[in-house]
Amino acid sequence: MTVSRNRNLVAVSGVALAIALASPAAAQDTPPSQPTAAAAAAPEEAPPADIVVTGRPAGSGINKLEAGYSITTLSSEDIKLQAPKSAGDALKSIPGVWVESSGGVGTSNVFVRGIPSTGDAPFVTMQFNGVPVYGSSSLSFMDQTGMVRIDETVQGIEGVNGGPQSLYSDGQPGLTTNLRLREGHDRTQGSIGASITDYGAWRTDGYVSGKLADDLFYMVGGYVSRGDSVRRAGFTTEKGQQITANITKKFSAGKFNIFARYTDDHGEWFLPFAADVPGIDVGRYNQLNQYTRYATIITPGAAGSGATERVDLAKGRGWKGIVTGASLDYDFGGGFSFTDRVGFTSGTLQTTGLVPAGAGAVTVATALTTAANPGQTTVRTINTGQTLAATDYVQQFGSWVVEKKLQNISNEAVLNFRSGANTLNLGYYFSHFTSDDVWSLGNTRWMQVGGAGDLVNLNNGTLSAFDISDRGSATVNAIYLSDSFNVTDALRIDAGIRHHWTDISFNITGNGLPNSAKITREATPWTIGVNYRATANFDIYARVSQGYHSPSFDDVRSQLGNTGPRLDLNWSVRSYEGGVKYRGGGFDAAVTGFYDKVVGAVYNDVGVPPQIAGSKTKGIEFDASYHHASGFGIAGNAVLEDAKTDTPGIPNLDGKDAQRIPSYQVRVTPTYTYRFSDDGDVTLYGTYEAIGKRYSDLTNIQELPAYATLSAGLRTKYKGFTVQLAVDNLTDSHGLTEGNPRFLAGPGAALPDVRPIFGRSYRASVSYAF
Repeated sequence: MTVSRNRNLVAVSGVALAIALASPAAAQDTPPSQPTAAAAAAPEEAPPADIVVTGRPAGSGINKLEAGYSITTLSSEDIKLQAPKSAGDALKSIPGVWVESSGGVGTSNVFVRGIPSTGDAPFVTMQFNGVPVYGSSSLSFMDQTGMVRIDETVQGIEGVNGGPQSLYSDGQPGLTTNLRLREGHDRTQGSIGASITDYGAWRTDGYVSGKLADDLFYMVGGYVSRGDSVRRAGFTTEKGQQITANITKKFSAGKFNIFARYTDDHGEWFLPFAADVPGIDVGRYNQLNQYTRYATIITPGAAGSGATERVDLAKGRGWKGIVTGASLDYDFGGGFSFTDRVGFTSGTLQTTGLVPAGAGAVTVATALTTAANPGQTTVRTINTGQTLAATDYVQQFGSWVVEKKLQNISNEAVLNFRSGANTLNLGYYFSHFTSDDVWSLGNTRWMQVGGAGDLVNLNNGTLSAFDISDRGSATVNAIYLSDSFNVTDALRIDAGIRHHWTDISFNITGNGLPNSAKITREATPWTIGVNYRATANFDIYARVSQGYHSPSFDDVRSQLGNTGPRLDLNWSVRSYEGGVKYRGGGFDAAVTGFYDKVVGAVYNDVGVPPQIAGSKTKGIEFDASYHHASGFGIAGNAVLEDAKTDTPGIPNLDGKDAQRIPSYQVRVTPTYTYRFSDDGDVTLYGTYEAIGKRYSDLTNIQELPAYATLSAGLRTKYKGFTVQLAVDNLTDSHGLTEGNPRFLAGPGAALPDVRPIFGRSYRASVSYAF
């Protein structure tokens, strides 16, 4: 199927949306979904339904208790209490998900159920109202969390680990995170607020929603932010603004919604550094400062022309672009209905930062033996003029700049047929996405580590960089068939199968690499699950799924000039899960056991030769909350998992702990709310988080020790006003999230590079809701 024909199909879907808008049917709200027969027949009263749509064909709603797979929901209030510093940070509340959010507001490394990778988030899809933000989960210097900012326009978040999601939308076998945007209603409502931190960053947020006409509603909102970073560079590094709007039209046969979001937001990109240098405060130390902020680099994409330019490394990691989407739900009657979701994304994702070079920090005495200028016997700082002691530490840092111009168009169309106890879904998914890149990696300079962090007068050598420009273009076509059958009032079986085709073309210029490649891959994911409603409050489920991770542009790049074994570029993920869910009496809990086997995973980090290494992971997840009429509450999640590398053909890797996956994660948030009047209350809360030991590499050389943190907060509400104080890492604990994959810790004179978690910080906010 050609790309032009695929675009015609997208256009046809758009016509269907327009026809629906012109429907002359009398306007009225869509009837609420009917309770299942199991709920109606239950001898005890069922709790109010918590309807979820993620992991469902066409985004059809189902009671969370009956979903038949692991799903986590976060309300806007849950998000506010968590006070995440980034979109990736918010995913910590989903059990089985490990998030390294220490890189800053614009990036996170996210790992799902022990499926290992070298970083970014290759098994995470971010969606708005069921529309994926991009066609590939992750590329070099790009993960989808970096294209998402959470603000007041987000009503809630749903997260699905694997399960049936490998059938729908982009076929994600890992984590699908769906941000559900607010919609307008008959009554005008909204909020406005502002916050400030102890490190000098401020932000204003707000939204308003309401009614435009009969059955026509709106919502618009966003934020503006400015200030320093949590590691206190000493100048403005966090700068952003965002606006989101949507329009909802309801009619007798369904609903139409269209949304658009424009984001221009960047923040400092934090990299590993030698945390063992004496005198460094690892929770606050920042190699970026007034002396190192600006650098002269080889122009990205100049490909040997010799052109240079001056860059501001404070720009960090940022996204400037639009994400738009539209959805139509239309009921034809007679059991037939149709759903369509269209998405379009266009923008630039930029990465700029100081990247450690060499094996780590070394003493001045050592550096003088390897990097001294002719006749040099001492080392001085360039801006402050200080003569460093022989025992002071210095290191080379590269000034890296990567610019990715991204575009994506997607469409998912689903025809549904319901007859009695059976529901059949036939779907088609299309995505066409591109990435136009320019890179300049290298441009190293010697700097003091610790102290003033100034540049020093050691020999930097000739300015050089891995300098390329490339373009990747991919088209995905998929069809799927799924079926859900209520065998009895209490027992439901669902199953489905998908087949997708991925065509990738890739062109590159620079560094002597072959300049083009094309690949085509096909895969057939499937799933089958069963859910049994034992009582109105208690469900049991089991599921087995086969999913695939389609190749990315970087996987194709790694094939160019590769003289070693050819890479399969079509990872498979076999998932088994089973669990129980309970909801009632203020108690909401889920326990899930899982086993994942990954075959053909490609470890493909910048500057490191690609490596194929599968994995096997078994584990158990807990997710629970309890709220009592006295005001006491507690919520938490945990995962215990044993993730091992599975490479029988590579003995030095086989059976080792999977790279960067902790053996356990525990998060517990107790709360106490005291109501002092009918219009006001005070909530005291805290979060304890414990993370198990990990290794930063496949060979388990560099250990990242276990650590724990404690955060706390106080929130007061009165007549629409809310005042909140949140303290992150209250005890100023230290923990490490990753090392430097290009140089592992080992015997030698250098102190290894690691990336620590952030130290203690405070945020105060005030808002008014109406």
